[in-house]
Amino acid sequence: MDTHSFPHSLIKFSVPTLFMLVVAGCGGGNAVPEHLPPLTPLTVVVEYQGAPVEGATVLMSPESGQFAAAGTTDAEGKAVMKTDSQYEGVVADRFKVTVAKQEIINVDLGPTPEDPAEYAAYEKKLKSLPKPKNLLPDKYASFGTSKLSITVTEGTPGEEVLKLED
Repeated sequence: MDTHSFPHSLIKFSVPTLFMLVVAGCGGGNAVPEHLPPLTPLTVVVEYQGAPVEGATVLMSPESGQFAAAGTTDAEGKAVMKTDSQYEGVVADRFKVTVAKQEIINVDLGPTPEDPAEYAAYEKKLKSLPKPKNLLPDKYASFGTSKLSITVTEGTPGEEVLKLED
């Protein structure tokens, strides 16, 4: 048996295969999968007390029950809405909308312990932390209490301004 032919033939097979996998994986970015209907670009602007809100989470729940969208506002209060957390745009539908921004609580609990007994104490510390406060009126944080809605028409990119009030 020729021991040199096996590694050589493996290399002949591996290099082209590896090249094809790399090429197939490049480009295309976040191509929209076939199961999604056409997506329409949408930017949501959030204002509260006359100023843009940075760091707010905007969630959109469609009446059809499929293909929710989400985004986080930037310094200008703008959120580029994405379907399935990664595909820019939203499906045509009427959406209920929530907006929430929670205070950030900085707590250093150290690394997550691997020992089960230590982990139980760690988990107890986590549960004892205060719940972060919503920095916007609570009524906007729930689909049940938010009266916000947006209607998206297919192929009509848009910008919706949500002016939150106390």
